[in-house]
Amino acid sequence: MSRRIKPAFVLVILAAALTAVPSSLGAKARLTEAAGQFPDRAFVLTLPASRSLTAGEVEVRENGIPVSDLTVTPASAAETNQFGVVLVIDASDSMKGKPIAGAVEAAQLFIGHRLPAQQVAVVTFNSAPNVVLPFTTDSGKIVQALAHRPELAYGTHLYDAVNESISLIKDAKITVGSIVVLSDGADTGSDATRTEVAAAARKAHVRVFAVALRSKRNNVGALRKLANEGGGSLTEATSVADLSSIYDQLGTQLANEYLLHYQSGTSLGSKVRVLVRVQGVEEPLEGGYATPAIPQPAFDSYHGGSSDSFWTSPFTMIVFSVFAVGLVAFCVFLLLVPKQRTLQKRLSEFVSLAQPSDGKSLGGNLPQGVVANAEGSLEEARWWKRFNEEVELAEIQMSPSHILIWTLAGTIAVMWIGAIFFTYAALLLGFFVPIAVWGVIRRKVERKRRLFAEQLPDNLAVLASAIRAGHSFVGALSVVVEDAPEPAQSEFRRVVADEQLGRPLEDALEVVVVRMQNKDLAQVALVAVLQRETGGSTAEVLERVVETVRDRQELRRLIRTLTAAGRMSRWVVSLLPVALLLVIAILSPKYLKPLFAHTSGRILLVFAALLVICGSLVIKRIVDIKV
Repeated sequence: MSRRIKPAFVLVILAAALTAVPSSLGAKARLTEAAGQFPDRAFVLTLPASRSLTAGEVEVRENGIPVSDLTVTPASAAETNQFGVVLVIDASDSMKGKPIAGAVEAAQLFIGHRLPAQQVAVVTFNSAPNVVLPFTTDSGKIVQALAHRPELAYGTHLYDAVNESISLIKDAKITVGSIVVLSDGADTGSDATRTEVAAAARKAHVRVFAVALRSKRNNVGALRKLANEGGGSLTEATSVADLSSIYDQLGTQLANEYLLHYQSGTSLGSKVRVLVRVQGVEEPLEGGYATPAIPQPAFDSYHGGSSDSFWTSPFTMIVFSVFAVGLVAFCVFLLLVPKQRTLQKRLSEFVSLAQPSDGKSLGGNLPQGVVANAEGSLEEARWWKRFNEEVELAEIQMSPSHILIWTLAGTIAVMWIGAIFFTYAALLLGFFVPIAVWGVIRRKVERKRRLFAEQLPDNLAVLASAIRAGHSFVGALSVVVEDAPEPAQSEFRRVVADEQLGRPLEDALEVVVVRMQNKDLAQVALVAVLQRETGGSTAEVLERVVETVRDRQELRRLIRTLTAAGRMSRWVVSLLPVALLLVIAILSPKYLKPLFAHTSGRILLVFAALLVICGSLVIKRIVDIKV
């Protein structure tokens, strides 16, 4: 019976002995590139067990050629900025209870293996990364930072926390930087992606060691990829109790590292294969890197600025060519055409006459000859007569000639700038300058006509009262002129003046009807004709006209109220694309870059602007109901 028991005891003892062996002893030696600027080269050598290693026991070859001036610095004898580690701890709600307590306890155990010159930083993360402790070698500050559990919150911005840790290592200029990240869940909501974080770690030569605490939400695959791509490894903890042993092994591993440093003699623009042999390690360790490319010789080449594209533009050449031809034609005109003295100038030689305006009014700085020629060439055009009437009704200080000249100049300027700095499709934008000018004038005229229409019922009531008091029709109009506000006062004064000059009253009223585009006033002209030809009670007829006008105004107000939503939708639909364009340009300029950088995008932008404007005009016509 005892002979059967002894083999069992032996197996138990052997199993216990194998279990007691630290996992680090079974680990392989590793070689990792560290931060450094060529030709300075630095590599991190990680050995399975702690040992005293000298430069004589290490051989480094680059492309088969041994390197010189090799130094081997163990982590225990390193300088302050040579070795550093960032502890990244998950502080999301899922870590509540034993997981966060175990994580803090494991981090404290990890710090127990810290060497005096090794810098340590602590970062926690949930909905955002939080730097609890920047890099320091002060043991008191490190212990104090890990003395309390971090506050838990919703969110797991794992990749943002690792990205923040990489930035800490780069800012501290640490040669051998390591990140130990603990998480029990997958990343949720990070701005950075795993690929971006892994690329940043490789570029900064930072190793990422991941510790995955098993849970329902744990994404071990993502953590494994992050660790492998970041030059580290993944260790999965099946329970909270495993964290202490895992962090203990990581602390021991980072304490058994050596920094190999030397000056590379490899030429620029080549790939280097690094081979490291260590006494006591059977297999050689391999690594590699690419030397910087050969810098191109710098020549002081010519780079044209924005002003050069302006002056060398074909459209600029066309404009200056037309301007030069026009200038030559103007000089020939001044030399060949005799000067004609006007009657006013000839009389001013003998008597004192009022001189023309000194040009201080708006737009008066243009040459009078240019203005006179413009007016003479357009005198017979119908649209020019209509334009003059509109400018007069709008009460604009600038003369129609000056408005025309400045509008033409503005149109050419907009086309010029659009064609040079944007695209030739922007030439169409120049046509919006006269449209905008005409729109401003029309708006002023419409406002004046609307005000005249609103004042008309009260003025007709005064006219009827004056006729009842015994005044004639013209006399009653004179009473209206005395009490009426503008613009009704000016318009009725025009009627009285025309009538006094011998013009029939109905014709004088018809002029105002056309100027104000008011059909209600046409009824008053008809009353004047009936009163002159047949007689009758003019006052009663005017009162009926007043009632009709008031009813029509009530109907206009009702229609304006009903179409208010349509008018508002017009402005919303028209201005919404512009507002969105500005907001997107501010928030994400790169998103709209193709729209402005490529010719097709510019054409589409101009076409979209035309569509928006046309749509706005269509909606305006729909909601503009005449009564």
